[in-house]
Amino acid sequence: TAVGTCYGLSQIGGFGVVANLIGGVAQGTLAFIVPPAIAITLKRRENKGRLDVAHELPQWLIAIFGGAVVSSVTYFTFSEAMN
Repeated sequence: TAVGTCYGLSQIGGFGVVANLIGGVAQGTLAFIVPPAIAITLKRRENKGRLDVAHELPQWLIAIFGGAVVSSVTYFTFSEAMN
């Protein structure tokens, strides 16, 4: 199904749309979402499940920013493909 989806997207807007979509989602996730998730998980494991607001709040803010980046890349890629 992934191959069919990529093929369908490439027919709509060309290879650039597929590259922008996949690249933007992958890079945004790897840069802004995965590292804070790992940091939060390791800190909670270190603290035996206790919440550490001073450490977790900045990590959550970075992850939320990453979600906004991934969402905006997806939105702008699809809006470009429809024009």
